[in-house]
Amino acid sequence: MKEKQKAILIKLKAPLLLIAVIITVVVLSIIRYEHTTGALIPVALKVGDKVGIVAPASTTSPERLQMTVDFLIEKGFEVVVSDDIIPQTEYGVGDGSTAVRAGAFNALARDPEIKAIFCLRGGYGSMHILQDIDYMALKRNKPIFIGYSDITAMHIAIFNKTGLVTFHGPMLSSNYEQTESFDLLFTMLMEPADRFNLKNIDNSPFSVINEGITEGVLIGGNLTLISSLMGTEFEPDFKNKILFFEELGEAPYKLHRYIWQLKLAGVLDEVAAIIIGDILPDKEYDDPDISMKVIFEALEGTNIPVLYNVRLGHDDNPITIPHGARVRIEGNQITVLHNVVG
Repeated sequence: MKEKQKAILIKLKAPLLLIAVIITVVVLSIIRYEHTTGALIPVALKVGDKVGIVAPASTTSPERLQMTVDFLIEKGFEVVVSDDIIPQTEYGVGDGSTAVRAGAFNALARDPEIKAIFCLRGGYGSMHILQDIDYMALKRNKPIFIGYSDITAMHIAIFNKTGLVTFHGPMLSSNYEQTESFDLLFTMLMEPADRFNLKNIDNSPFSVINEGITEGVLIGGNLTLISSLMGTEFEPDFKNKILFFEELGEAPYKLHRYIWQLKLAGVLDEVAAIIIGDILPDKEYDDPDISMKVIFEALEGTNIPVLYNVRLGHDDNPITIPHGARVRIEGNQITVLHNVVG
């Protein structure tokens, strides 16, 4: 009887050992992949997934909100609207909404069924919640996170604390009905590709100030928010990163000041390359090109690759930039070197 039991155990051990080996190989492959890319990759989005809508910066009208909900439902998703969609006092400060917005965001981040978190719009206020975000929940559940403008503060903080790839892309209210931008976003989120080029939606080529070849991790967003995080615990690690930035309606001298702040902080000596996105001018200035002129002037003497005319940011139909992904720049080509969803 004992001999039979031993024989059975031997037969069982072989397949169990094989399963253990397979699991170990898979786990080690994932760890090695995340180590080599330097990024934590969210799970690809699919039809039927539960997604959330948040307003960490500012809100919109109930009618506009319902339109965005209907849009996501038409795309095939189950939609959860967070509790931060509340009226705020003037400027969105001083009304206790910070705790509400942080709590509402964390409720979605902690829910493993929420596969993507869409920001409603930008505005002002995302910085207020950075110290209260549940970064461990984000690292554990790895939700897709999308937004731009004021949301830059959250992209940078999330990457600093977790290494999670997030998406600097269109927002539900701000870019409503900008079909091409959302088509590009959902292609990136739902159709994993292990290597792909970033391209303008209108197929216009990226332009080059300084040509070169380099690789690095993409970080950045709105220039005002990047500047605002300098000197805080959320200041990015710029070493060997590829910095991208965009801006809306800032006076030329302010743009010049922001670049000089980065220059004096040593950032321009640390980054591997710079990508200039949409720079939409202050309407008080007659010359729409003056904003770019002052940026170019501030960047004079920079020996790293610098690209511009990359249609990311506040203009219509922006492209999506995978914040935290590793890319290669060669001439005017930007190639993402790994899956940004898995």
